[in-house]
Amino acid sequence: MYITSGNKQWINTDGDITVNKGEAIFCKKGGYHVRSFYEEEFCALLFFFPEEFIRDTVLEYQEHLKMFNSSLLDFQMLKMNIDDNLKTFFDSSMMNLLQLKDPSNLLLKLKFKELILQILTSSANPKLAAYFMSTLKEDKVNLRKVMQDNLMANLTLEEYARLCSRSLSSFKRDFQEIFGMAPGRWLRENRLKMAKMRLLSTDENINDIAFHTGFETTSHFIRCFRKQFGLPPLQFRQQNCA
Repeated sequence: MYITSGNKQWINTDGDITVNKGEAIFCKKGGYHVRSFYEEEFCALLFFFPEEFIRDTVLEYQEHLKMFNSSLLDFQMLKMNIDDNLKTFFDSSMMNLLQLKDPSNLLLKLKFKELILQILTSSANPKLAAYFMSTLKEDKVNLRKVMQDNLMANLTLEEYARLCSRSLSSFKRDFQEIFGMAPGRWLRENRLKMAKMRLLSTDENINDIAFHTGFETTSHFIRCFRKQFGLPPLQFRQQNCA
């Protein structure tokens, strides 16, 4: 999303990102809280990419592209660096689309490919470029997607492994390679991040937050939250939302 006027704030387990006029944000598929500001009219240019389209574009131009550090992949949303080429692309795209009542599918496809290639051939957004390149490794991308899409589901590791079409041992091995930690720890830490976000941005009660963030019981949630953040969730909310 490229902002042409106004601003918004995106909130998820990564934290919060405020995007203003002339800035852009990339969000992977998932759940986000969005805070709107009404001092100025909001307008933005949005591009929605199916993962298959990204992968097909990377495959088409693979021999001309460099690889990026796969350790940069662990994000759900990021604020993009807008260099001169990207700014020119966004501004010209906005002008072209405003002038055309019904742009052809071929033109739109070329514009989407151009944006992907702008990211892949520049050093301005290495995390996003690494994510685009990672779509070539379909199995690992699928594991990551399954985990992120089902973070809040109260599933066993065996059930997660089945969702990823792996044995439990291969699931744990591949998970460690992709996320750099054991699956149980990753699930606990990310569920607690989401619970913290909901405590600070909603009026949900503690039982509902525990349920919606994948904890078996409220008491288990409270114990884990206190261990992670030093306070039980209700007291944490009272101290940080005063």
